[in-house]
Amino acid sequence: MVMYSFQLKNFEEWLAGLAGRMNVSVKDRLLTIPAQWGSGTIHAHNVNAHLSYAVMNFKLGCDLEFHRESGAAGFVISFNMVEVQKELLVGHRQQFVTDKRPFRNDIFLTDARDSAYLRISAGSNVRRLLIFCSHELAMQYLPREIFDKLTVFARENSISEHPLFINLSHRTMLKELFEMKENDPLSPIRMLSGIIHLAEKFLHSFLRQEQAALPRTVKKNDLESMQHVEHILSSRLEGFPSLESLAHEVFMSTSKLKNLFKQVYGHTLYDYYNKARLQRAKDLLITGQCSIKQAGSEIGFSNLSHFAKAFRKEFGILPRDLVKGR
Repeated sequence: MVMYSFQLKNFEEWLAGLAGRMNVSVKDRLLTIPAQWGSGTIHAHNVNAHLSYAVMNFKLGCDLEFHRESGAAGFVISFNMVEVQKELLVGHRQQFVTDKRPFRNDIFLTDARDSAYLRISAGSNVRRLLIFCSHELAMQYLPREIFDKLTVFARENSISEHPLFINLSHRTMLKELFEMKENDPLSPIRMLSGIIHLAEKFLHSFLRQEQAALPRTVKKNDLESMQHVEHILSSRLEGFPSLESLAHEVFMSTSKLKNLFKQVYGHTLYDYYNKARLQRAKDLLITGQCSIKQAGSEIGFSNLSHFAKAFRKEFGILPRDLVKGR
């Protein structure tokens, strides 16, 4: 087991401390996980004295414990896409929750001045983006009323009762960050742009939630069920699962499933599935992994013209024009 206790001031300093705990060095702000602990990388960067981030993309070969002690005055936004092998143990200000969901796709806000604890079990695949923003920087750009609400939320509601969920838009941007090439000369600019965009989307989501109080109108178990359905729709792109099979997965009626999913994610089940599979096809075409016909077939389109029509409706461009501009 790796146990790491720290006071968060910025993520480059945090990464250096973790590297020391693993007896490895950080090279160009990148830590490569040693084989005895797992595989993958963690990248950290201080944009300035008030803003820093860490991008985690690794698989654990042993249990990992993070103990955050009281640190700098600032917010930490955590975007989590974790395939949990056994369980997660999450703690905040001496409150602990054991989470045995196989997939953790959510967003949390904490105050770096508060203690926090996270234990991830061996075998888990961890993809996380952590953003630190000082209170001083936040106060420069946010109205005092919003800053105060964020502060209260970060200190009182951040353990797991009312998370914000990662939706398709978050997932697409996070995927680009996790798969960004370190040797790309434009990667620092592209990464910072994506991180700022995600932080803005979080703020907008928080304000909508605060106004609508959505998580307080939906039971926690139902929210977790919707997250499970979202994972199915985002990962099984070769054909839309039947409504009955999805309802069976989460032990609820089809009508309740349809209504809840639309309430939580803002799209119907099929619309969400369709957007996810078209985004998958777009990714395949941008990276040159397959032809237009193969991309359409990969996501369940047997008719090339139907695929092109759906693609243009979603992205405003035909697949062939996207390939030409690659």
